[in-house]
Amino acid sequence: MTSKIVSDRELNSRINLDEFIDRSFNGTVFATSWFIKLKNVKNFVIIEEDNDILALMPLFCDVGSKTLNQSTMYIPYGGPVIKKVPVEERNKIRYLREINNALIEILKRQYTKISFSIDPKIVDIMPYIRRGFMPEIRYTYKLNVSEPELLNLNYGHDRRKEIRKACNNNVVFKTDDALQLTNINKYVEWESKYGFDSSVDEVKKILSNAIMNDNGMCFVAIKDDIVIGSVGMLWRNGIAYIMYSYFDKNYDLGTIAFLYDNIFKFLSKNKNIKYIDFEGSVYESVEKWNISFGAYQDRFYNLHYDIDGVEEIARTMYAYYEK
Repeated sequence: MTSKIVSDRELNSRINLDEFIDRSFNGTVFATSWFIKLKNVKNFVIIEEDNDILALMPLFCDVGSKTLNQSTMYIPYGGPVIKKVPVEERNKIRYLREINNALIEILKRQYTKISFSIDPKIVDIMPYIRRGFMPEIRYTYKLNVSEPELLNLNYGHDRRKEIRKACNNNVVFKTDDALQLTNINKYVEWESKYGFDSSVDEVKKILSNAIMNDNGMCFVAIKDDIVIGSVGMLWRNGIAYIMYSYFDKNYDLGTIAFLYDNIFKFLSKNKNIKYIDFEGSVYESVEKWNISFGAYQDRFYNLHYDIDGVEEIARTMYAYYEK
């Protein structure tokens, strides 16, 4: 098993990236061809054996950079996408360790600072710890929506009350696949409250391309012909991700709870979505909100490496949590 960095052109001459993602053990929408094109990804790590690509990892950084910093806010689960794994658990662990060791070797050779998240399906991070990476434990929140008729049974009392309130006030649920009803500026304003920095143009491009590729949609709540809230989603391979949202505080009608309930049922019935990923947050109020829908915790890791040692990593992480 060997690893190397290849250009997007070389990769595309060898595989169909989207087919690779769809048939993989852990591929997500954040590694699809349209998404990485928007992010201007030019290079990939590939791990291969006998000229067969076993895993790949898009490199979300400038060519020639010595820093790889794949923010979990905009590139969730930016680690390796693995083609397939053995079914038997013992062999699965060994195989994944080989994949990750090969990845670590090339990343440390190329970069002096590394930060990325590895998706929840990869639970064994010992290869990273043994090679000087510091793991940061994170949680995302997921909801099984495969049986939409049972969803309400798991909602908290307040969420059910808000949904009833919206319905009693004739709030209407609509899809917005032309982005004519959603105010992208409000998505960006809402994000800025939590310190995130996106441009209106960037968010619009992501959503437009997602809609065009049937990997996303915006959903809106309307009261008396006025849009009072919106949620932007991305999805692929049966998992949908809540990326953007806002609501009009002038309308105390449980707007987001109403939207979530309708979105979950719509995606389950119309897009074959099995799980909603709420995109876990370090903000306690957001966590409580996610849990109130019956979501469960799914642990994943941010992995950090700095050639100057763990003390430098710790200082960076401390500064982040102080914000």
